[in-house]
Amino acid sequence: MYTEEQLLGEIKKLLENDELYSLYETTYREYKHYFDTTNYIVLNIYRFNDHGAIHVLLTTRRALEALNILKRFGIKTTAEQLGKSFEWSKFIVAFGALFHDIGNMIHRDNHYQFSVLLAEPMVDDLAKKFEKEDWLLLKALTLNAIYTHDEAVPCTTIEGSCVTIADGCDMEEGRSRLAYKKDKVDIHAVSALAIDKVEIKEGDHEAPILVEAWMKHLAGIFQVDEILTKKVKSSLLSGRVRIRIHAGDEILEKVV
Repeated sequence: MYTEEQLLGEIKKLLENDELYSLYETTYREYKHYFDTTNYIVLNIYRFNDHGAIHVLLTTRRALEALNILKRFGIKTTAEQLGKSFEWSKFIVAFGALFHDIGNMIHRDNHYQFSVLLAEPMVDDLAKKFEKEDWLLLKALTLNAIYTHDEAVPCTTIEGSCVTIADGCDMEEGRSRLAYKKDKVDIHAVSALAIDKVEIKEGDHEAPILVEAWMKHLAGIFQVDEILTKKVKSSLLSGRVRIRIHAGDEILEKVV
């Protein structure tokens, strides 16, 4: 459904910064074994669904889409509120999304904490390459975006909010973040397989971010409510996200 090169090309366009993209792509390729190992453990030990390279690239792309939409609506990011550039926000979102799930290789429970632990030395090095003076703040904000991607942890930054919402959107054709046993037929499996496509689009002034989901039947709503809605509510963008569901001839929507 998605390929590595396709997603990297889309991320490059969204970043609109050759230096930052080069740093991102180099880092992705250097640490790809982390994403592959995480996925191997998730698939073969936890018996869950994809948490590997395609997931982190897809989360990066969607998080950057959300970030750029907020920019077009004049909504300041946390980095901008602190007097930093929008390029900082791109860095935080890109690397926060890239490393957000690697903690799964240690344990699924509290994996967001382990992700911070494992990513800390990489983010330290990256922040120092990108920002010579205030690199520690950049590092802290990036690790924050990793830590808050789970709905169990309230987001404290706009950048982290973009990452958690993007993470919750990865539920197309069985790619759902909601854990389900692959050999078990229940509401988790049925609803996960019901969703065909999810897109982040520009909304309106009431809800700048529009998430549209197309599904075969309304069982897919279970995934939306149990994953995406909870993540939106844990973010600073709660009340600014419209979810629109297409199920056959029916269209349902709500602002979350």
